[in-house]
Amino acid sequence: MPKRFSYPANQDALDALFNNRAAVPNFADTTAAWARDGAAALAVPGWHRDVAYGPALNENLDLLVPPRRGAARAPLFVFIHGGYWQALDKSDVRGLAPAFVAKGIAYATLNYALCPAVGVDAIAAQMRAALNFLWFHAPKFGCDPQRIFVGGHSAGGHLAAMLCTFPDTAARIAGCFSVSGVYDLAPLMRSYQQPVLRLTDRVVATCSPLALRPQPGTKLWLTVGADETPAFLGQQADFAAVWRQKGAAVTVVPAPGLNHFTIVAKAADFAHPIGRAALTMIGPGP
Repeated sequence: MPKRFSYPANQDALDALFNNRAAVPNFADTTAAWARDGAAALAVPGWHRDVAYGPALNENLDLLVPPRRGAARAPLFVFIHGGYWQALDKSDVRGLAPAFVAKGIAYATLNYALCPAVGVDAIAAQMRAALNFLWFHAPKFGCDPQRIFVGGHSAGGHLAAMLCTFPDTAARIAGCFSVSGVYDLAPLMRSYQQPVLRLTDRVVATCSPLALRPQPGTKLWLTVGADETPAFLGQQADFAAVWRQKGAAVTVVPAPGLNHFTIVAKAADFAHPIGRAALTMIGPGP
């Protein structure tokens, strides 16, 4: 087993490794583009907006489904937004939807409660409920329950990976694509994020995919920007190695020249290796 990434003892150095906004001074330009693209995507017909997957106010999703082609049902890509479990919204990754729908692939994006109102474990439970809801109702929406794929960015990548550890959701996932994910929560417990995340030893142990076992048959695609902080590069390298050892089929997609923010759009850019890998994972629409 390769040596794992080593986190510094110095507080400022540790905090810098996880401060993506400080590492990308013009990050706001990219997040503003996410908002614009998410609003523009609503012009595409076929949306199911604010569909409740649970009883709480924030337990809802947006789903864009391509036009039906006879009796065939579309594969479904469920993508989870990031924001360190404490910020952003499903609308921030809604802009990826039109590109997938143009390929005959349905696309869902999920809302969830945010820290510190809830813990990371509660958010993971919400994502589990959302995936099971989508599997159960997939035929009603014109989606194929046997071809549900999950993905996510940053905290969303963590949550997508978590869905591969639960027996019920893992059995309903045909593939997982995590973009710039967080897989080991332990160093965050020592970081500047702790006052908001309020991580405990129990949550770190039960919600760190690195420490958990993928369910049998897990197929995982991973990517992280080459220009991201060493912590995010190290998190992915450690996770890929450990889950391969635990039996998952892991494909790593290189992402040169991309940072923690610019990488997101490439998931729906099918001329880019990341977008091509997402299409390879999902396969053709009907």
